[in-house]
Amino acid sequence: MSMDLSVKKFSTEPGYFEAGIGPVAKAVKVAAADIPAHAPVALDGDGKLTLLTADNKASVYGLAPDSIRAGEEGPVWLTGEYFADSLALEEGVTAADIEIALRNIGIFLK
Repeated sequence: MSMDLSVKKFSTEPGYFEAGIGPVAKAVKVAAADIPAHAPVALDGDGKLTLLTADNKASVYGLAPDSIRAGEEGPVWLTGEYFADSLALEEGVTAADIEIALRNIGIFLK
């Protein structure tokens, strides 16, 4: 049995993700790869969740509210209002890059 001795930062500051109207439409999908919480996701050719990148932003599907391990099912929020600075984005992708794609499917960033 191993112990995690890494330094952890704890805070009493609230970390807000939902900016207003929470998820109205939800789905459950299997992840093709590990997905962190609050990450925008797309569907791959097999209908599995993948992280949203600059290359696949046109096929945006929703937001993952919780982390999902590869091969496991997890929830996806398909609509709602969320804080842009709380998104877990891939390197090279900004909230401004995906704002219109998200808005087109009913996800609004503040």
